[in-house]
Amino acid sequence: FPEIDRVNITKNNDTYSEFPQHPELVNFDISDRKFVTTSNAHPRKPCIYQAADSKWWGWKDALLEVNIKVCFMDEQYIETIYNRKMRG
Repeated sequence: FPEIDRVNITKNNDTYSEFPQHPELVNFDISDRKFVTTSNAHPRKPCIYQAADSKWWGWKDALLEVNIKVCFMDEQYIETIYNRKMRG
């Protein structure tokens, strides 16, 4: 029943009205905000699956604080890539 899982999201300049307010999400990637917004607008806040974008590793804890879980296809791989990028 896909229609029961559809949500409305509201574009508001570069972001969305339903995007969660959290200080650690202020610099969240603008092009990825639609995924967080969609999960946040849904009553069950479904998990967001992430396969290869390591930036999400840095946001996972802040997202969890607003009840949005990121499910990584390979946590060890993503964490390794994220840490390598953060070191320079």
